[in-house]
Amino acid sequence: MKVTVLGATGLFGARICRLLARDPAIAITAVGRDRAKLERLRQELGLAIAAFDLAGGWHAALAATAPDLVIHTAGPFQGHSYAVAEASIAIGAHYVDLADARGFVAGISALDDKARAAGVLVASGASSVPALSSAVIDRLRDGFAEIEAIDIAITPGNRAPRGRATVAAILSYVGHTLRWWRGGRWDEVAGWHDLHRRRLPTLGRRWFSACDVPDLELFPERYQVRERVLFHAGLELPLLHLGLWLLSWPVRWRWLRSLAPAAGVIAWLADRVRALGTDRGGMAVDVAGRLADGRAVTRRWRLIAEAGDGPWVPTLAAVALARGLARGAIVERGAHPCVGLLTLDEILAVADGLAIRTSADEIGPVYETVCGADACAALPAPIRALHDNVSRVRWSGRADITGAANPLAFLAARVVGIPRAARGVDVAVEFEVRDGVERWQRSFAGRPFASLQYAGEGLDAGTVIERFGALSFALRNTLDGEGLSQEIAGAYVLGIRLPRLFWPRIRARERIDGQGRFTFDVAIAVPLFGQLVAYKGWLMPTSLAARD
Repeated sequence: MKVTVLGATGLFGARICRLLARDPAIAITAVGRDRAKLERLRQELGLAIAAFDLAGGWHAALAATAPDLVIHTAGPFQGHSYAVAEASIAIGAHYVDLADARGFVAGISALDDKARAAGVLVASGASSVPALSSAVIDRLRDGFAEIEAIDIAITPGNRAPRGRATVAAILSYVGHTLRWWRGGRWDEVAGWHDLHRRRLPTLGRRWFSACDVPDLELFPERYQVRERVLFHAGLELPLLHLGLWLLSWPVRWRWLRSLAPAAGVIAWLADRVRALGTDRGGMAVDVAGRLADGRAVTRRWRLIAEAGDGPWVPTLAAVALARGLARGAIVERGAHPCVGLLTLDEILAVADGLAIRTSADEIGPVYETVCGADACAALPAPIRALHDNVSRVRWSGRADITGAANPLAFLAARVVGIPRAARGVDVAVEFEVRDGVERWQRSFAGRPFASLQYAGEGLDAGTVIERFGALSFALRNTLDGEGLSQEIAGAYVLGIRLPRLFWPRIRARERIDGQGRFTFDVAIAVPLFGQLVAYKGWLMPTSLAARD
């Protein structure tokens, strides 16, 4: 098979050429603007080269290379036409690109009739997204009766090379309004917002923000996702990640139209601090839902790239497609996004010899992980239902709140954000799970009060950790047929464990009332200050559609 690679001297094009050169069934023509770079590639790999402007005149230019397959790597694809794909169809060649532009990839099906008539495959997005991400989900979803949530995250190592096209693609949506599937409906988020931190194996904790990728458009329908499909990216250095978040605000406020024109400057500035980071990056895919037996689980897949091999990952799917077409293993024709064409094994086989490793595991809800499935199964149904969550649910009811015992306790309660004293107030709690961490967003009479809960590790194994900003508490759980009770087993400030003398007194009980409703009774007091708050009431499940 004869393969023409457009943008062959770029960040991804050169890597595709090197991978294809391993296959004796494939002859390569490398195309780019820079003849000197092309010559170096020819001397390294022994391939054919062609230098021409990658801006137009595609029919004649491509025909001159007589390809069976055209691989288009010369992004960014945001706002581009389908001229290269149409020219490939016209000369009877298959077409594959590495586009991650949402509209470009999702709209490629407009060429389906032409591609089928020509007997060729046109596949857009043969990259980390949506080709690799969809192949991972296809592997993880086996056995699910319903998928509730899909969460995907990518983070490159700071020392990894950054192509200007990649930087421009990111900047094109930073600060702009994006659509994503959340709460079972189309919602909006600002690009590079939804700022949060998460941990990946060996990479530690990094910041992540919302990105615009084809997955957000394609996956809700393809996988019939009930609750959410989210995608985030994270830069390794907080300086760069949070700096870009700050730069997003002028675009969000419409002071600037876009950051894309500054791609060269921003890429230059980022290169000045390249030595501060590492050469390790990763990708995370979580699929949460219910299996056929009713169990709520989250299946997690992780990819870690070391030794600077992260930039090879976006090239794997395109090379796998070329190999499959060359051997007749891929018989699909027509034009569509690159989903469902490759298995995960076929993609990862291309990574042989690279410092890329993957892993997968399965976890249940936080309380089931800590307390055990059998103990949770013995709980009364409403209590079990509240904690049996791997995506996002909302409960609401009413509560009575007893305030602080004295002025000092009152001030301390205000600092932490504890609600004020009141009787018979409306209360709502939204539980959202991401990467094994539950966010409890409480609202008492419209006043927010949030915490994070997750399974303890090490010294705190067997406990649930609840974190309120800089404060964290390890809570030991007792479960029985009546309900769940908690008592404190450790306290931390900024991650530093406090002596027992300074631990707060926490009493928490979950029971069922005479009407079969979930009830809570919580009291928190601290040494020297006394009681900060006590609140009790009831909750029942409500629709997320009413959350606003």
